[in-house]
This record gives sequence, C-alpha cells and structure tokens, in this order.
Amino acid sequence: LWERKYGGDPRIVGRGIRVDGVEREVVGVMPAGFRFPKPRTELWLPIGIDPARTRSAAFDYRAVGRLRDGVTVETARADLQRLLPQVPVAFPGRLTAPAIEQTRMQAVVRPLRDVVIGDTGRMLWVVLGAVGFVLLIACANVANLFLVRGEARHHELAIRRALGGGRGSIMAAFIAEGVLVAAVGGALGVMLAAAGVGFLRDMVGVIPLPRLAELHVDAATLGVAAGTTILAALLVSALPALRMSGAAITAALSDGSHTATSGPVRHRARHALVIVQLALALILLAGAGLMARSFAQLRAVEPGFDAANVLVFRAALPEASYDADAAAGFVMRALDALGSLPGVERTAAISKLPLDAVARQDTALFVEDRPLEPGDLPSIHQVSFVTPGYFQALGIPLLAGRDIDAPDPARTVHDLVVSASLAARYWTDPATAIGRRVRMSPLGTWFTIVGVAGDVRGTTLEAPPDEMLYLPLLTVPGTADVASAAGTRWAPRDVAYVLRTTLEPSTLLASATHTLGTLDPSVPVYASRTMGEVVAHASASTSFSMILLGIASVAALALGAVGIHGVIAYGVTLREREFAVRLALGARPVDVRRLVSRQAVTSIVLGMTIGIAGAVALTRFMSALLYGVRPVDPITLGAAAALLFVVALGSSWSSARRAAAQDPARALRAG
Repeated sequence: LWERKYGGDPRIVGRGIRVDGVEREVVGVMPAGFRFPKPRTELWLPIGIDPARTRSAAFDYRAVGRLRDGVTVETARADLQRLLPQVPVAFPGRLTAPAIEQTRMQAVVRPLRDVVIGDTGRMLWVVLGAVGFVLLIACANVANLFLVRGEARHHELAIRRALGGGRGSIMAAFIAEGVLVAAVGGALGVMLAAAGVGFLRDMVGVIPLPRLAELHVDAATLGVAAGTTILAALLVSALPALRMSGAAITAALSDGSHTATSGPVRHRARHALVIVQLALALILLAGAGLMARSFAQLRAVEPGFDAANVLVFRAALPEASYDADAAAGFVMRALDALGSLPGVERTAAISKLPLDAVARQDTALFVEDRPLEPGDLPSIHQVSFVTPGYFQALGIPLLAGRDIDAPDPARTVHDLVVSASLAARYWTDPATAIGRRVRMSPLGTWFTIVGVAGDVRGTTLEAPPDEMLYLPLLTVPGTADVASAAGTRWAPRDVAYVLRTTLEPSTLLASATHTLGTLDPSVPVYASRTMGEVVAHASASTSFSMILLGIASVAALALGAVGIHGVIAYGVTLREREFAVRLALGARPVDVRRLVSRQAVTSIVLGMTIGIAGAVALTRFMSALLYGVRPVDPITLGAAAALLFVVALGSSWSSARRAAAQDPARALRAG
C-alpha cells in the first residue's frame, strides 16, 4: 500500500491519513513480506477495547502469542484451560461457570503455521508423495536402461576384469554415467520449476494455496534439487553397477555368442523393476481416480441457489460518516440505482453470501414454543441480514410463506425467514414454522417467522447446508437498534450486493461501480465476482488436487508402459534365435505371441497385485481430501487396474507381434 498509494515516500511516518472516515496517524510501514492475518491485509489499526463495553461471552477476538522457549502448545492450552473458569469471576456477564461446564468449553491453541496453511498441508503432502512416486518410476525406467546397456557390454566388462580392471573402477564408471544423466535431468527440472513458479504466482486467487505469491526458487529449493539429483543418480546406477561388477561377469567370457539366449536370472532384475513401476503407477491412478470422483461428486452438489447470470460485490461505508440509519438509507438508494441499470432484473443486499470467505455470524436462538429446561443452553445458528427480494435475486426457493417485507413504520411485527433445515429441527413440518416467534437473546426482540427458504451451502460444498436465520437488513429509520436488541449488534455498513442480469454479469461491474460512486465517491467497491466463480472457488482445492494427481498418474502410466515395452522388446531381441527355432520346428505365430504375452501378463498381474495392496494402504491418508467417496473404493480401484492392464498389455503387444513375425531362416543365419 505504501508503494502503490504513497509512492514509497519515507515521510509517510507521522502523516495523517483518513481511514474509514477517521483521521489516523501513520506510525510505521511493514515489510512487503508481512502478510497477516490474511494475505491481502494492508492496514493495521488499534483495536481500542473499551472495558466498559466488553462482554464476557462475545468471542469477538483471537489472540496471538509467542511461546517462551521450552513451552509447548499443549502446555499453553492446559494453562489457558486452567484460567477459563476464572473468567466469569473476573468479568461477570452472560458467561457463567455452569455454562462453561455444560458446554464443555475448551481453550483452543493452535500453531500459527497450521492456521495459515490449514487443510492445504495435507493436500501438498499427498501431491509430494505422488511426485516422489513418479520420480521412483522414472528412476526404475532409467535403471532398466542401464541394466540393458550393461548386459549388452558384458563381454567388454568381462575382458576389462580379465585384464586387471578393478571392481571399483567398473562401479565408478556406472555411477558416473548415472550422475551425468541425473545432473542433466536435475538441471532441466530446475529450469522448468523456475518457469512453473512464475505461472503459479500469476494464478493467485485461482489456485487455493496460501502464500502463493511468495513462492520462488531459493537456496533451499536448489539444495533439494541437488539432493534429489544425487539420490536419483544412486538409484539408477546402483543396481546395474552391482550386477555388472560382480563375480558372475567373469562367466561372460564362456558365452560364445553375443546373442546367446539369456536365462531367467538375468531377466529377474529387469522384470522386478517393471513390477515396481506398475505397482506405483496403479497407486497413483487410484489416487487420481478418487480425486476425480470427489470432484464429480462436488460438481453434482446443489448449492441451493441459481448461480447463473449473477454478479456480486461488496461495498463498505465508513463508520464515522454513516450511523445505522444512514447506512440503511444508502443501501436503499444503491439498490434503486443499481436496479435501473440496463440488463439488471433483480437487486438485493446481504451481510454474508453463501460460500463466501467472509466471517460467519452466529447467534443463539430462543424459540417461544420450545422453552428451554432450567440449565439448558440454546442452540447456535448462523444468521444473515438480507433485503426484500434477496431470495429471488439469488434463486433460492421459498418453500412456505413469503419474503421479508420492506420497512414500514406502521408495522410493529419484525419479519424473519428461516431455512428448511432449521425449521425441521424445531417443527416436524417446516410449513408449520410460519407464524412462530423466536428471538436471539433471553430478553431480546421477538421476530415472527414469515417464510421458509430452501437450504443453501453457506460454508463449503462439502459441509451440510447451514441452519440459517434471515433477518431484515433494512429497518425503519429510528429503529435501527432492532438488530442490537436481537443480540446481533450489526449495522449494514459492509454488505454484499446481488445483481441478477440478462447480460454477462462481469460486464456490469464498471457501471455498477460508477453508480455507487455517484452516491458517495468515498465508498470502496471490492470482492467483485460472479456467483459462478464463487461456486467454482468452493471446489478449487479438490480440482487442483485432481489436476496435479492426474498429471502425475498420466506420467506414471506412460513411464510404466514404456518400461514394460522396453523389457519385453529387449527380451524378444535376446531370444530371437529361440523363437526362430520354435517357428522352424512348426510352432505357429500365435503360439509365439502367446508365449511373449504370457510373460508380460505375469509381470503386469504381479505389479497390479502389489499396487492394489499399496493403494488400499495409502489412499486412507487421502480421506480428508475426499467427498462422497470412500478411500478404499472398489469401483475406482477396479477402473484403475483395468486401465493399467490394458495400457501395459498393449505396450507389450508390438513386441509379441515382432517375435512371431520374424523369418526363421533369416534369424538362424544371422545367429
């Protein structure tokens, strides 16, 4: 903000600026990398707690503390839990000792890192595991190539041993080749990563990763890349080096032919590597399949509203210039002006949109015909303040009753709309909720339920619909304390505007911003988007995980197919004379194809068996990322296994055809 608005002027400290209509003195400038409590925070103001107005059960704040050396999170939690019963004594009010005991209230202490990262950490660990699997598959492929290359050089290596070449020198040669291959791959990977990081930073707001804008290739990244390169070099060269430098290589001089048929022992290592590749590929395919099914389940979830052709944005009124009545008047004028824009069908305003990241507002609920027993505590429900026409603007069906009326000084009844799930909690038939009275505090204002609205997903698509209370956002001038009397203490200074249009919603933003600017140029418009984007963002984490796992599984599938094709093709090359003899002695081409395919199927089935066992064990760690599908899902596992089997068998078919299509006389003459 200092750079963008004030040009980085060092004289900003000590200057006065107006914030929310109040003159403030700038006392400091934070570093560019300081992003707390949210990435987009650009101003920090003193809270200014008034002890005379502090209520012990408001729960309005979260504390941030730095632990002393040696103090653990568990110790801090226990210490705060010990202090919790003393709060009602020090601050008498609504929070009482029996309430603490009945609700089993607990002090919550979490590492700040966990708060910032949230559930993204689990997703990134799963993705990191997938990347590690792809790396192992690639290393197995290259190791197989090294094995083949070493076997092709077994006469050369045997002669070197016979002439005095040491085992160490032969191993060093293989490791040097592995280091060279891994170093080239690692350097290319770092360059691709640097380009990819730039792409990711451009996707801030689209990809649900915290602190994405701070992502960069640094010394730690290069260190990990160097370590991975060394590890890959050892993986791809260790097995070939051990096999080719062993004592068995001296027996190669007794092989009279470069094309001698190799026994099963020489194939065992190559087939074992292929089996490992296929097993890892199946695990990745199963993980990607689970994420794909979760994404499909999320896309099928009905959010409870019609997101098509709806533009939403927020506008904030400065508290110093707008009291509750003035704020309500501005909202009414804004809705009238926005409703006159071309293409706008309906307008409304609400304190918190469904699936919005704005902090939710909760309230206790006291139902007139459901009195609490002595000592019982009321249920807590989410509340939103809306204007008349909100349900029509967002396409939320009214299942019973009517909408909230516009403010009318002649009416003394305060309207309220509840969601179907809330009505079902207190009354058997939601329709019978019409006419019932509720309030938000024991001595608060009574509200009469005039309508029952369809359920909406208020928090996330994965969570069940919220049990909602919809209170009037607009009140009769002079009675703006209704919300305060209800126990909600809220005034309409920062609300979301909802515009249902016949045009492309995003094309209306400029004219809507200009319209509000004509009413008050100091009112900022922000958080503009379509409701379609809001719904898409709600499933962004699952779709991002699905895409990454999908890319990893496709790469693993391709590498596994290449690996089995290479092993089978090399085996066919080594056994050309054997197949020629079989064909010359009367074997049919189909018999040769069946023989080669049988060996491929054996490796495929073994790899799939190990892979299924691994998937059953490892996909359980993805349970927190899944929605509507179990970690061990037979359909997903079966589909992944079938796909892997078809691709792997298809990759070996060309080698089987080549073995059966050769000319026996030509092969025997060449041998």
